[in-house]
Amino acid sequence: MLLAIDIGGTKLAAAMVEDGTIVARRQVPMVTGAAQFSTAIEALVDGWPGPAQVSVATTGYIDDGKVYPVNRNIISFWNGFPLAQLLRQRFGCPVALFNDAQAAAWGEYCARRDEGDGTHPANLLFITLSTGVGGGLVLDHRLRAGPHGLAGHVGHAPARLAPADGAVVCGCGRLGCLEMLASGTALARQASVIFQETLDSARLFALAADEPRAAAIVDNAALAVAEAIAGYHMIVDLDEVVIGGSVGLASGMLGRISAALAGLPLASPPRLSAARLGADAGLLGAAAALA
Repeated sequence: MLLAIDIGGTKLAAAMVEDGTIVARRQVPMVTGAAQFSTAIEALVDGWPGPAQVSVATTGYIDDGKVYPVNRNIISFWNGFPLAQLLRQRFGCPVALFNDAQAAAWGEYCARRDEGDGTHPANLLFITLSTGVGGGLVLDHRLRAGPHGLAGHVGHAPARLAPADGAVVCGCGRLGCLEMLASGTALARQASVIFQETLDSARLFALAADEPRAAAIVDNAALAVAEAIAGYHMIVDLDEVVIGGSVGLASGMLGRISAALAGLPLASPPRLSAARLGADAGLLGAAAALA
């Protein structure tokens, strides 16, 4: 039995996986400090059998078994956190670490490959629009992580558009990243400034149905994502782009991105599709990466 763990900015999930199928799953809010992390892991696996392997999909990037943040504002203690060592000591078995969006990219690729109709993409970009903006690349049927675990981090590539509130400095320290426009955090930030009240991204999407200012914020984010897709496509020649995450799968968002992409002068644009594995893409992708 394999234990898969998915660590995001707002949630911590775990699943027991057997033959590619989740047989048990639990989820709790992500903790705010290193001291609480081990306690949260214990709560997730309480009563479960000891695993033969542990595979982890985590926000940030991995270097020598330690996790580091790209956006330093998401998990404050995620700066050299010895995740592999902690989990090896707890479970006494091999531990593999993957970036969460890269793991999800592999999960979505495998879901299409396993359909067996011969049409699965050789070159796939997965973009998750959630608390932050993450990404993963499968090229020539292989998951690409890169020597520093950074491949596919589309959220921290520059966007040519400006947010509605004019904010430019990303949590990664650079200027004008896609994450500043299209993440759930960014949408909430922009909406709260424009409407002069505290709004989250879910409320913004509800308003966008008939409120022009709300629709403009969401449309601008969708165009920024489309521009990022176009840039990646011209570099690596994509077959398919998969959109996931709570914002990416919000009502109407995929259609807005599709319309924005169709409006760009892009040669042989890639297919655009919704994530098929939903919230379990990272868990299943991390498990599949060890298969």
